[in-house]
Amino acid sequence: RNALDRLRTLLGSQTRIADALGISREQVSRIATGKSQVPEYMAAIVELLEALPPKDWPKGGDDLLTILA
Repeated sequence: RNALDRLRTLLGSQTRIADALGISREQVSRIATGKSQVPEYMAAIVELLEALPPKDWPKGGDDLLTILA
């Protein structure tokens, strides 16, 4: 499974994924349909989320990006 599939399992909808990553739902859709490649940062985000209990997850957008800095 790729990073987007794993994010779907963790977060659900493309809209929730887009909100969490601070990208457009259209960009998530392009990744899902293979029109854009899965960015490498998605794999890093998935690994971080899978390592944390959901109660410790950042709220999304800028909060999510801060844990990558």
